[in-house]
Amino acid sequence: MSKTYFLLAMIGCIIVTISSCAKEKEETSDDDASSSSWCTEVSSCSATPSGSITGVDNDTFSGVFSVFHVYGDNGTSGFDNATDCVSNEDALGDLNSKMTLPTGTNSMIFNNAVTSSSSFAERIYTYSDTSCSTEITTVVFSYNLTVGDNVSELTTSGGNPSTATEVTYTQSCGAIKASSDAGVTWLKTMFSDWSGFDPAVGTSYKCEATDSPKYALWSYRDNSSLSLSMLVEEKSSSAHPSDWSDPDHMTFIP
Repeated sequence: MSKTYFLLAMIGCIIVTISSCAKEKEETSDDDASSSSWCTEVSSCSATPSGSITGVDNDTFSGVFSVFHVYGDNGTSGFDNATDCVSNEDALGDLNSKMTLPTGTNSMIFNNAVTSSSSFAERIYTYSDTSCSTEITTVVFSYNLTVGDNVSELTTSGGNPSTATEVTYTQSCGAIKASSDAGVTWLKTMFSDWSGFDPAVGTSYKCEATDSPKYALWSYRDNSSLSLSMLVEEKSSSAHPSDWSDPDHMTFIP
């Protein structure tokens, strides 16, 4: 499971790519106005599963997918696919040693959700209890997705698929919230390069985001009869990969 935890260590790197952030529209106090130097407001930043992505390996998929779901499907303790809650102590401890979780984190949710035919959201939630009920922080990143050409004759060693589809995705917005003092402290640390950033407990912030495009190979495998439908991804920041090297395997909640 060390590979899975290493993937999550990248969360800290992902978070600092947000370029600007905004409080929700209904908040119009003087404090909101003074925050404009670090926030460019957006009206919405959806993290709700909706729609379907079509054209990946000539197939269609929807729903929620994550590197963790396979462990819940296998019955590993501390991975609950019914709620998508991860409370496994080894997983949380390993992640905390790599990127530092908010103080008092005893469970978390980390997954991706299809939000339209051309977008998906990465969702990172931390909690103080072991059942993902008492929230500490919410961090969401939404991405615009373009589905490109199909490719074939890929290396199948390690059980990787021989076909895939080239996709490109770019961050469009982010949304953050701290529900406790520990959450505020963590957000201030993660966004320490934002001059004037002073999040309040219980306040949601929506963000205009800019980031360099990510180029990836996606291969979708519908094994719904086995409750293990999977998205295989090999990504790069420079160009579409030409073959599998060390792909991520993300299974869907059955």
